[in-house]
Amino acid sequence: MNKGFVVRASKFRHVFGKSVKKEEHYENVQSNASAPDSNLVDASPRYFAVPWRGGGGPFVVWPLNKTGRLPQDVPMCTGHGGPIMDLQFSPFCGDGDQIIASASDDTTTKIWKVPSEGLEKDLDEAAATLSGHYKKVILVRWNPIANNVIATVSFDNTIKLWDVESGKEKGSFGDHPDAIQSFDWNFNGSRYATYCKDKQARIIDPRNNETVNTYGGHQGTKAARFSWLGDRPMFCTIGFSKQSERQIFFWDERDCSKPLSEVQIDIASGTLLPFFDPDTSLLYLAGKGDTNIRYFEIEDTDPFQYYLAQFLGKDPQRGLCMVPKRGLDVDKCEITRFLRLSQNAIEPVSFSVPRKGDQFQSDIYPDTFAGKCSLSGADWFNGANAGPMMKSMNPADSTVRPVVKGSSQT
Repeated sequence: MNKGFVVRASKFRHVFGKSVKKEEHYENVQSNASAPDSNLVDASPRYFAVPWRGGGGPFVVWPLNKTGRLPQDVPMCTGHGGPIMDLQFSPFCGDGDQIIASASDDTTTKIWKVPSEGLEKDLDEAAATLSGHYKKVILVRWNPIANNVIATVSFDNTIKLWDVESGKEKGSFGDHPDAIQSFDWNFNGSRYATYCKDKQARIIDPRNNETVNTYGGHQGTKAARFSWLGDRPMFCTIGFSKQSERQIFFWDERDCSKPLSEVQIDIASGTLLPFFDPDTSLLYLAGKGDTNIRYFEIEDTDPFQYYLAQFLGKDPQRGLCMVPKRGLDVDKCEITRFLRLSQNAIEPVSFSVPRKGDQFQSDIYPDTFAGKCSLSGADWFNGANAGPMMKSMNPADSTVRPVVKGSSQT
């Protein structure tokens, strides 16, 4: 080792990703959905959901613990008049009924209540239908803090906020001049951010219905993504240069003049999907059509990111999602699990920290989101803010407590 060379201290330098055994994959997945702005698959701690082949925009909600080949006559959620464009489980799904939202080409968003024991037959009647857009709905995102608050993004270039309990539209933002490609709520759900085809990232105050800041984006013509980086005042955008290089820009949200840092990734055609884990400060990037998942550790000081490694799979991925922390195996020191959607299967990929011993590893498992709401929808729409409810990953500790950090964000 050269004199003066210092190895950066990190608990996550040796994180590695590994595909599970073939018999633990989900086979016979008949999804031919094509939604360029969506991750295409989503998961709760107990189930995953994926659009399915067939008329009327069906999708399947399937238990994570039932691996292997899905039946040919798998029960589906049906009721849309067009293909599914996006799916997202409520962040407050526990052991009871699973609440999931579906966005469709038919201009509507539907809210579904899937029984806790799963579907035994087709579910053709949604619990609620949210109608108001006049073009297809391309993204649907639950507020991470407030109960029954959801945002829908449409090809009509508007973002609408809804009170799911009443089924009523509570606000509409229409200042984007072109197609909206990405949407992300911040850590405490008080603001959201977008990336638009006009090559601008925007932070928006949803209750005052105004743009807070606008940031110059990537100069390439292909779609880009936006991701907040936990409760720190930083975010990143992932897009393309004029030369079609895939790149990451890191920003201080308080300074829209220039990025903090720019990182060139590679030259490829697929859009990189960002997944940030606020517990470990790890940022995962996975491209549609790629076979790999790269991961970086994010820090608050220059250079703000450190490349760690990548997982290499066999089949190209059409979509991905992260399983919520409450669905992970702490006995195996698992810190993240992805579901990779390929042509006709879903492959779980587990990321772990190598450790010896069978005791709970508290240093790699800080308190995580508890899956409980902190605010009612009414309080949130009236201007209240709060941090997320947190719980220990230690199976012996079931205490739920409010977080202190992040609760003061505006």
